[in-house]
Amino acid sequence: MTTKPQKHKDAKDVDGASCSVGLVCCALLLLFTGCKKEETRKLPKDRLTVDYSISSDTIHVGDPVELVVTAYYPTNGVLELPEIGREKDVVLLKRDWSSEPREDGLAQSSTRYSLTSFRFGEHVVSTNTITCRVGETTFATNFPNIVLHVESTLAKDSSTEIADIKPMQKLPGRVPRWLYIVLLVAAIAFLVGLLSSKLWKNRAVLIPSAPPVPPHILAFKALEILKSKGLLEKDECAPFYTELSLILRAYLEGRFHLNAPDETTDEIVEEMSKSPELNGRQRNILQEFMRQADIVKFAKGHPDRNTMESAFATTKQFVEETKQDPADRTDTTDPSS
Repeated sequence: MTTKPQKHKDAKDVDGASCSVGLVCCALLLLFTGCKKEETRKLPKDRLTVDYSISSDTIHVGDPVELVVTAYYPTNGVLELPEIGREKDVVLLKRDWSSEPREDGLAQSSTRYSLTSFRFGEHVVSTNTITCRVGETTFATNFPNIVLHVESTLAKDSSTEIADIKPMQKLPGRVPRWLYIVLLVAAIAFLVGLLSSKLWKNRAVLIPSAPPVPPHILAFKALEILKSKGLLEKDECAPFYTELSLILRAYLEGRFHLNAPDETTDEIVEEMSKSPELNGRQRNILQEFMRQADIVKFAKGHPDRNTMESAFATTKQFVEETKQDPADRTDTTDPSS
């Protein structure tokens, strides 16, 4: 009995071993070169740095686009971003913000805007500035230079000419009976609508409307509702200051005819500093509360229980001292309108 030579089998074993060694070398090479840790970006700790990202800068009319503005600033700073929106050119659909912890001693805040436009052309989102106050120092930088290119949904080769009117079709010689019925129903509906319109215009004379509720009454009711929620007892300072700030802004809008809910703190303080109806102490109270509310809302400040109760009492006192005397109010509503 003879034994077959093992030459081919030994060659296959050698090739398999060589392939295994090659794979191991490739894996080690990738481990030491491809998995190198990416160097983190070093940011200055004594100034304001702003980055942005946008989902698309070319849209069709009415299409939403997502814009994210990320700011890096000292942890003891107060960040303020400008309001966005300009008629039909740039329309703000939604805005929210979030903060992320960092290990380099900086605060990071990301503001997300959902924008659109209802006008063709190129529109700059904002030319205002982003500011950060650190004590007596204010850092400022321009809002990112973002231009929205708004295009039409029509094809480029679409004709803009108005099509000609189709030729008129002649009615049958005999007028059908149902047409008379339709005309009669339409005439009756017109008369009923005309009569209803006249009665509706004179409704104020028939049923006098109730006088509007004074702004300070609405503010006192809102303050009682806020107090009943128990936010002070739960030490929830952020929602407490948010609601308290909204109550004060609504009161300023109704009492002094300001657009307070949409204005920044600096704009409100600037306008109220010109009001002859406030004395110096009242202006200082308003300014101090608005600054404190901004620190809680935007800089994540956390005042103690006594400070929160003092803010509530001060707001109530401000409304009480600045409320309008009923004898000074004049009703400018036209009852016949």
